Amino acid sequence: MKERFWIESDKELMLQILKLNNVPVIEVMDPRTCVYPIVGRRFGNHNGKDISVIHLMEQTLESEHDFYTKLYSIDKEYRLYVDGLSIKKIERAVAQQAIFEEISIRTAAYGWEWEEVDGDQVPLEWHMVAIRALYVTGYTKGYVKLGILANERAIVVDINPVSMENVDDTEEPKIPFTIGADIEFMLSCDQELLPASTFFPIEGDIGCDDRQIEKDSGEYALVEIRPEKADSPDELHHHIKQLIEKASTMVPYQNIEFRSGSMPFNGYQCGGHLHFGLAPSLSLLRALDHYLAIPIAMIEEPRTAKKRRRTTHGGIGRFRVKSYGFEYISLSSMILESKLTKSILCLAYLVARHHHELQADFLFHPNIQRAYYHANIPVLKKLWQEIKSKLLATSSYLKFKEEIDYLIEMIEHGREIEESSDIRKNWDITVPNASYDTGLIINIPKKMREKFHLKEGEQTFVSAGKNISPATIHAYPFAFRNADTIQLSKSLRSELNLPNNWIPKLTARGSVITLGPIIGILAKKPFDRQTTYFQHLFKLAKEKQMFVYVFEPLDIDWDKQVIRGTTLDGEGTFPFPAVIYDRFLFRGKKKLGYSIDEIRVKLQTIHHIPFINPPALFQLTGNKWSTFQLLSKEHEAYLPETRLLTGANNLIEMLNLYGEVYLKPLDGSLSKGLIRVIRKPSGISLYEFNSSTVQEFKQMDDLILFTSSLIQKTPYLVQEGIRRKRIDGKNIEIRVYMQKSQKKNWLRTGMVTRLTKEEVMNEEFEENVRLSKVMEVLYPNANKRRYRTNELAKAAKAIVLTVEQEIGEFGEIAVDLCIDQYESIKLLEVNAKPDNLFSQIKAYKLRTIAANRLLDYAASLTEYRNEER
Repeated sequence: MKERFWIESDKELMLQILKLNNVPVIEVMDPRTCVYPIVGRRFGNHNGKDISVIHLMEQTLESEHDFYTKLYSIDKEYRLYVDGLSIKKIERAVAQQAIFEEISIRTAAYGWEWEEVDGDQVPLEWHMVAIRALYVTGYTKGYVKLGILANERAIVVDINPVSMENVDDTEEPKIPFTIGADIEFMLSCDQELLPASTFFPIEGDIGCDDRQIEKDSGEYALVEIRPEKADSPDELHHHIKQLIEKASTMVPYQNIEFRSGSMPFNGYQCGGHLHFGLAPSLSLLRALDHYLAIPIAMIEEPRTAKKRRRTTHGGIGRFRVKSYGFEYISLSSMILESKLTKSILCLAYLVARHHHELQADFLFHPNIQRAYYHANIPVLKKLWQEIKSKLLATSSYLKFKEEIDYLIEMIEHGREIEESSDIRKNWDITVPNASYDTGLIINIPKKMREKFHLKEGEQTFVSAGKNISPATIHAYPFAFRNADTIQLSKSLRSELNLPNNWIPKLTARGSVITLGPIIGILAKKPFDRQTTYFQHLFKLAKEKQMFVYVFEPLDIDWDKQVIRGTTLDGEGTFPFPAVIYDRFLFRGKKKLGYSIDEIRVKLQTIHHIPFINPPALFQLTGNKWSTFQLLSKEHEAYLPETRLLTGANNLIEMLNLYGEVYLKPLDGSLSKGLIRVIRKPSGISLYEFNSSTVQEFKQMDDLILFTSSLIQKTPYLVQEGIRRKRIDGKNIEIRVYMQKSQKKNWLRTGMVTRLTKEEVMNEEFEENVRLSKVMEVLYPNANKRRYRTNELAKAAKAIVLTVEQEIGEFGEIAVDLCIDQYESIKLLEVNAKPDNLFSQIKAYKLRTIAANRLLDYAASLTEYRNEER
């Protein structure tokens, strides 16, 4: 490990190290997963003769190449001779008697020569790419070949070293020298990014970094403090403290925090740039990386530190030449704590003072660089004892011992800095007990503003569910990461009664922006077996940026027009929804204390909230006689004979015809009030499903007497008994689950077979299985099986279309069918509040499809109905 790691002959490793250091370089490809064509290469230096284009994966098995890179279209190539941190010569590849193959290989062996050009012909940016490329690979002198792409971007093609040894840049620095800094931090208001330009000017000792939230937005993201340069670390620390105190007086609010560290907000890296009144040198830069950046990396928060190190300002060897000397920009913002800041400043000064004595033995080893960029602290700490011993051996250590020991203790005790804390508190600055209100603001990305013809800074109205509020449009600070996401200020969320963790979709028409959609599920507590189904809807809705909550009538505050609802994250107060999914199932005997029908009417007519399945559908399907009368006009073949039970004659006639009939209350459900009557030679048997009791009647008059008392309490109908097909002694029913698509077309989501040994379906004894399993037993012939399945689907769709024609649009329904002993399809029930049975048969994909269709249809009933998705 102590020996210098030589990578000249391992070109693949060299390219990987350059990429690790965020140097633009040709990319190494994996031939098993990449897109072809690619370039095959060999280890070592073969003057370009090892290079060839690979068009197919099969060629990689036959070729003798060691590694592969991406195929680039390179217009020009330059060769820069780098000596330490400067460019000594620049050459351009010129064709003489060039041999052109599939790719241009610009070497002497292929007829190319190098022609020297003036340095001003090559942009300074390309100079820095070459210097950094040589630096991070550990070379002191060498040639860096740059390929220029069509977009004028330079990428490193190759490096040919001349020497790895330092020659003449290890001179002892001249004392004294100045030390300065410019350090960035960010503002967080109620855990959201607040632009620095809200409080600070662009210029001055406390100003804004030049990174705008959005180009030409005029809103700047980062605060930058610019203390006066100093002759000592202690003096510079004093200047920094003064500016932090001054900044605090300019932002006198408790709910605004000063955030520092590597990346206070994802995508916004914070730098802690150090200014040295010294000329930059290879020895000094290596010492700062090895003895300052690596120790600091041992206490940084890995999650954010590794993100910053991969940016254009992070990583080893980052510097800028300045009139006073140079600026070292590799470090993140180091002002999290007062003591830590002073410790880092003292260590930086010590390293600069003694860089000629401090050898960077491990800095360029690939494993160490990988550990640094991946924030692998355990590996980095393997270096600590040697780094520490060399620092303590310098003559300046005793002068700064008290300050530097604070950092040493943090490293050795494994204490990481806390980036989420307010740095003002860590500097013992008193923060006034006042709160800042950002106002009613909606942050919208530029791409989305252009789509909906919205302008930054303009006033608008924002609607969520049935709530509406005025708001001002601002740029979205994270559009570079997600151009389809918006952000609401705390005040706007509060005004609209929206939860903090919901990231809504947006649409706009005229002067109104609509968020959502918001879907309310009307149900009765406890939700029992519906709970899992609701949770599944919550999760899928979150993925779609919809918001779904469940509530019962008692949760509604009619005066304030808010609802106390339940979500996956708990309870909260939400706006009236834009659409309602009615899953109110009530089977109790106690009175509710309210009229559920009246509540439905109020929500639908007074508050104009559409229902996925409107009350009119429930009224129809809840009355078996009305359903029969409607469907009998077009679908008589599917219906068992049914009559209204007006007296004994109806019952006697039906019993004489079929020998078995069912008595059903007009508004009954789930076997409530259901009675089965069978005529036998020995008499008449009457079975009440509700109480599981059997009564035997010897005479017809006894049955008539029983029936007369029955229909005086509740209206009944009498229906022929159907002998259904059976399997393994169980009756077969088929539930066809029909749903509307987003485009409002009816789709068959799936079919589930329901089996029971009972004569009617009962939750307790019901068994649900895949239809295919049952159909394979009933119809071994594939063509017959396919025909019967299609017939079931056709019957279901025909019935649904008739219902819709009667009551208007709705979103879902289950049609329960059976196949009788004569191979006829019969309708058993139309269910307007069907259970999603797909999870019970482990058809989880169908369960998700069903839930997604429901959500998409709900969205189509709101302002989103005409939006592209």
